[in-house]
Amino acid sequence: MNKSTKLSLVLLSLAPVLGVSAQENTQTRRGLSIEEVLVTAQKREEGANDIPLAIATYTGEDLVALGVSDTRDLGKLLPGFNYADGGFNTPIYTLRGVGFNENSQTASATVGVYVDEFNLPFPIMTKGSNVDLARVEVLKGPQGTLYGRNTTGGAINYIANKPSDSLLYGGSIGYSSYETTEADGFISGPLSETLSARLALRAISSSEGWQRSRTRHSSSDAYNGDTGRNLGGDYQQFGYDTLGEFDKQSGRFSLSWLLSDNIDISYHLDGWRDRSEPQALQVIAIESQNAILGAAGLHPEVADYPVNDKDTQDSRAADWPNIGMEFRLNDSFYSTGVRVGWTLSENLDAVFLASLGRFESDGSFIPQSGVDTVNTERNVFATTDYYNVEWRLSGRYQDEVFWQIGVNYSEDDVAEFQRLHHETVSIIFPVDAPNGDGVAGLDNRSGFDGNQIAEVAAVFVHGEWEFTDNWTLTAGARYTDEARKFNGCGRDVNVDDEPGADQDSPGAQDEGVGLAGAFSALSLAQSPLAGYLPGTAESGGCFTLDSETRRPGRYFGELAEDNVSGRLALDWLFAEDMLAYVALSRGFKSGSFPVINISDSVQFEPVTQEQLDALEIGAKLTLLDKSMQLNASVFDYRYKDKQLVTNFRDPVFGALPILRNAPKSTVRGAELDVKYTPVEGLYLSLAAAYLDTEVEEFVSGDSNGDEFDFAGKPFNYSPRWEYTVLLDYVLPVFDRYDLSIGVDYSYSGESNASLEQDERFFIDDYGIINARVALAPTAGPWQLMLWSRNLGDEYYYNNVTNQLDTIGRYTGMPVTYGISLSWQP
Repeated sequence: MNKSTKLSLVLLSLAPVLGVSAQENTQTRRGLSIEEVLVTAQKREEGANDIPLAIATYTGEDLVALGVSDTRDLGKLLPGFNYADGGFNTPIYTLRGVGFNENSQTASATVGVYVDEFNLPFPIMTKGSNVDLARVEVLKGPQGTLYGRNTTGGAINYIANKPSDSLLYGGSIGYSSYETTEADGFISGPLSETLSARLALRAISSSEGWQRSRTRHSSSDAYNGDTGRNLGGDYQQFGYDTLGEFDKQSGRFSLSWLLSDNIDISYHLDGWRDRSEPQALQVIAIESQNAILGAAGLHPEVADYPVNDKDTQDSRAADWPNIGMEFRLNDSFYSTGVRVGWTLSENLDAVFLASLGRFESDGSFIPQSGVDTVNTERNVFATTDYYNVEWRLSGRYQDEVFWQIGVNYSEDDVAEFQRLHHETVSIIFPVDAPNGDGVAGLDNRSGFDGNQIAEVAAVFVHGEWEFTDNWTLTAGARYTDEARKFNGCGRDVNVDDEPGADQDSPGAQDEGVGLAGAFSALSLAQSPLAGYLPGTAESGGCFTLDSETRRPGRYFGELAEDNVSGRLALDWLFAEDMLAYVALSRGFKSGSFPVINISDSVQFEPVTQEQLDALEIGAKLTLLDKSMQLNASVFDYRYKDKQLVTNFRDPVFGALPILRNAPKSTVRGAELDVKYTPVEGLYLSLAAAYLDTEVEEFVSGDSNGDEFDFAGKPFNYSPRWEYTVLLDYVLPVFDRYDLSIGVDYSYSGESNASLEQDERFFIDDYGIINARVALAPTAGPWQLMLWSRNLGDEYYYNNVTNQLDTIGRYTGMPVTYGISLSWQP
């Protein structure tokens, strides 16, 4: 059954209900609807349809009803927004084809994420943002003027529910597939006449993993007779044939204090903790990383692994080692901030913002290779501290001009270390002769680290001039000065080295000559040819070879850049609730140093800032007596020095990642968003996006590290077509109750995870159906909902990645069913 057939059947199944009941529904109160949403996209409250900017908005109730519990889920609702699993537990966000495929824990993004104007600098910090929300605003296109943190793609602005003046409380509880329970709740109210507080908590946990071992689960076609539960001793709890249990908690505490008639202060403390089991790879091919021996360097346990058929429809099939390792995340994050608003006069306001936060990954253990042997598994230790302050003034000059000026300063302090377990990877020359013992010839442990401090200072101005009753000119600019300091290296690691020694498998021993000795030997051979004396790498120390001297040691680098971003827009209110606009904007994404597998210091060379110039023409139309809202836009992006992850070919270690700037690239596209309520209680929505991306000038290494001309290739992770169809209907039943029926279908076209469009990394198109039925009193506070995600059990995946000796997919979850009961005031 193809995707369009599945969608047609679902819609046809609802047609009789809709056809019979549409005219009878005269008193419905629940369900999705078209309404004017006040947004703060330009850092003041305005109607979403009054802003010359492509913006998508969803209320907190919408997000709950549609099953959006994480930033990664927004792609279900928002065509043009894509999420990919970076492979190291890092989300990669792309909006309108603008993304950054760097998968370290602390990689910066092109899509900025904010909570109540407070920035979350790195994508990994966004996993717990969806708590107790009033709405989410997605701003499309460069946002470098008012939002200055790496927002060439756009900005996601979460607006949390605020403390209330009266006592309110509510919550929900649910149960779903894989023995998953989810609960959330809040309480809000006054502490005094001028002070109010709100506390919201959320937790999700499951006791059954949704992935199944390809070799150890009894229902697998490659089951080898070992259930994975016979380890014995202290490690019995870590022998398992399923993976993917959830264990996440998040919360938000906030205060609102009316200090005086003209001063209000708000405070927040947010946090989350994730102890879930990370997703394992679904391997579709084995390919040796060994640049010298090729396939002959593969360990037998890897070479003979029963890979999945490329045409498989089993989204649960995956694999991971079963020798006593506990694969689990250990991530946590908190942020706190204060906002002071001061009305200085009738036409003058001041705002001060200050925030700080910390993300920590304390030994998250990720089954990276996707096979049932220790090929390349990964411990992650990362700590990121940041703080940010902003001060701005805003006011009006007469009635026609609104203006803002402000300054912003931020600092990020990042430290990351990744510890690799690679007993059988071909890169370390396992002994595979008929009488060999299969142990590593070079080493079975290694690591790499990076420490980076970034200081960013900016000053910005913004103005809006309504020079006639129907015409408004918006202009803004931001000057940014940024400095980064970095040091890092590839490191020799022993089995008993901290950190991470306590997570090794029982009986693990050091094997091979050691990477310190191997790189010392390379230096001895290469340094004299470069005109330098050879160097020595110490055991447990840095072995990265300097690209010039060929001596091992730590890399140190600095990067200083500045830029002027800006936006100029003209909008025309040509009729009541009919707005057309044209906008020119320029945004920048900061340069950065990578934290990736390192053997040569050339890999540490930073990418410089990328520049994106955008032209957009759009319209926002309220039609059919306000029963239809139609928003449309076309855009043309011109990239300069786009940041891309490619590869270079190391003579010993094969293809290794490297960051590079592509001189010229383009993105052209169009978007359509239509919402329609033909009768009361019936809500229809269609959102669609078309993208045409192209690298115009760029030569670098392909997936194998060989020189490749990328000119004419589309961007990776950028489907040409995406759309979402949504239907929601509410009808009265039994006089005092409402029955809600909803279905949505989201389609994403084919794309590729590799920039050179290598067929091995092809990502097939897919369509996902979600459905829900809910019953609630018309005037009552509770609601009982039955729901299903991926109702058609569609097989799909969001990334294909090369993890040294394996190529595999990160699949989406299969069909799930659930029930939830909620109570809201």
